[in-house]
Amino acid sequence: MEDKFEILDSDEGDVVIDFDGYILKASQLDIALSKVILDNGNLNHLNHELKSINSRVLPSVKKPENWVSNGVDCQILKPGKNWQEGKLRMKVCLEFCPDEPEIEETEIKEPESPLDDLREKMKLHHK
Repeated sequence: MEDKFEILDSDEGDVVIDFDGYILKASQLDIALSKVILDNGNLNHLNHELKSINSRVLPSVKKPENWVSNGVDCQILKPGKNWQEGKLRMKVCLEFCPDEPEIEETEIKEPESPLDDLREKMKLHHK
């Protein structure tokens, strides 16, 4: 059985996460993870890791916070497409996979009585 992770959507309100008594808001975890990318030379560490896999490094930018806020000017090239100018932003994505699927609340329909058919026939007969 494949796990079905879904992105925790902040549009639904602030999700609260409980790690066996360690409770925090998803939005706080998201903000903290974004800051980790920027703080303590972690961009330098990211560039080091990029070099270690024979990749080019990220450019220096005047405002490093733009990597996670407004984005950094760039161009992208998708397979079969032309270069497209825009901005790239790093985004932390939290995902959740429930142990049991969520049961949607639906309107409870009264069970049909075996006498319903008979009642309908009687109504037609009396007309």
